[in-house]
Amino acid sequence: MSNLPRGGARKLGPEPTAKLRRSRAFLLFLLPMPMLILACVNAFGDVVSALGYAAGFALSMIAATLVRKGLDIEFEARRRKIVRRSSAIPYKALGAVVLGAGILIGANLGAEIKLVNSFLLALGALAGVVMVYGTDPSRSAPEMPAIGVSAEEVLEILEEAEAKILAIEAARSRIHNVELKDRLRSIVSGVREIMAIVEEDPRDLRRARKFLKVYLDGAQRVTEGYADTHTQGDTEELDKSFRSVLTTIETVIGEQKQKLLENNLTELDVQIEVLQLQLEKEGV
Repeated sequence: MSNLPRGGARKLGPEPTAKLRRSRAFLLFLLPMPMLILACVNAFGDVVSALGYAAGFALSMIAATLVRKGLDIEFEARRRKIVRRSSAIPYKALGAVVLGAGILIGANLGAEIKLVNSFLLALGALAGVVMVYGTDPSRSAPEMPAIGVSAEEVLEILEEAEAKILAIEAARSRIHNVELKDRLRSIVSGVREIMAIVEEDPRDLRRARKFLKVYLDGAQRVTEGYADTHTQGDTEELDKSFRSVLTTIETVIGEQKQKLLENNLTELDVQIEVLQLQLEKEGV
């Protein structure tokens, strides 16, 4: 592999799980609860104060939802080593502003705090969101020099491949033969290794594109076809054909990994063509 700088990829530390990310945003849903209680308490007394608290609570809930959405988008943008362009909407920044507005209204109309002091509280809330949850990731397309594709295109192909892998795993769960299930598990592991190579150096996409799009699609279809029909009567011939295809798939995966590491494309293209012909012969 070339030692040139890799465009559009970077190593990241451990990412928070979805559960942890949502627990971080949960605090924003919890803190405005006193405003809801005060709105109810004042509902039959000071109507203006009740409305101020209610408006502040509603805006705070909207703000919490926006910030949580921003955290989800940030996680998805950073989930892979390739940096993804994030949403065009700066959800966390928007959430911080909406929270500030909610605190301003709740403090001024609800608690009857002077406007200047209410404004300072709102600024504090806005700054607190930025300090705790950070800013939105960059919305500009990451640069990936000299490879001819954008980060979005690389990620799109990787995500399509991941969807095909999930389909293969779903079909595998319907197959009862332990040997075939183990071979499919090994195949899935091999495909993910290839995806990791591409993710580590997106320039490898040129050599892996055909594998990830055309070949993996055929592997998915033949696996699903076998899973759908292998329980219908005598399947000895079907099992034999499926084993033959699996052998070819395993061979091509090994060839693909090796050629990616060697930056050699020609021989691999021949291997994939052979596999395509075999898949067509098997009726997939």
